[in-house]
Amino acid sequence: MKATENPAMFFPMAKKSNRIKWVRERAELTQEEFARALNTMEGVKVTRGAVGNWERENGDMPSLRNLAAIAEKFGVSLDWLQTGHGEVPQSVEVSVDSLPLTGQQKPHNLSGQTKTNARLGDAVSGFSKIPIRGRGMGGRQGYLILEDQYLGDVLAPPALADVPDAYAVYVIGDSMLERYQHGEIVFVHPYAPVRKDDDCVVQISMGDGEPPHGFVKRFVSMDDHQLKVRQLNPKKVLTWPRNRVIAVHRIVMGGPA
Repeated sequence: MKATENPAMFFPMAKKSNRIKWVRERAELTQEEFARALNTMEGVKVTRGAVGNWERENGDMPSLRNLAAIAEKFGVSLDWLQTGHGEVPQSVEVSVDSLPLTGQQKPHNLSGQTKTNARLGDAVSGFSKIPIRGRGMGGRQGYLILEDQYLGDVLAPPALADVPDAYAVYVIGDSMLERYQHGEIVFVHPYAPVRKDDDCVVQISMGDGEPPHGFVKRFVSMDDHQLKVRQLNPKKVLTWPRNRVIAVHRIVMGGPA
């Protein structure tokens, strides 16, 4: 990987389908609402089924006209949407109030309607959904196949609200006991600085046409020559050459599935 390349482009934003889904989810719209929003653009006619097809890994992609409508309606770069080049947008700009009404509308914020005698503090906010990635392959070191695998969505902790490319993975195996158990979910911030003794997901290029492998480990150090991480069960330090390291992403918390 060249030094100027963004590690997030390898995962999970390398696919156009994921970028379209990212825009829709940041707008907090269902696929049907997303289609209705696009249908307010001149010359655009989109169905919910079309949006679902766009978001499938091997589905049909939208026409350039429809991509341009998404970019204009939601305030993102057409070049990023089409090619993935450039910075990941921090937000989208559509308002639910601008959508055509149907018999079923999004609920309004109920924080002002909370009963006083039941309220112990400010209304909880900041939750969003993020994708679960990675197909567990086991092995003595408990590795994952991270090549654009998608296993559904899960509610994210507030620390990951509105973080581009945030994701979660299942812990595979028992190499990180007593910290994480097999099948536990860990939540990953792909842009947070990784410090010594932080738990992290590392992505390693395996070569020979194999997809990248991902490992849940504890960060030790990384320099121009190698990456060092620690596993807890059995206790040992693992090393990989620096040129095989695709990304090191910090885990912000874990929890039961």
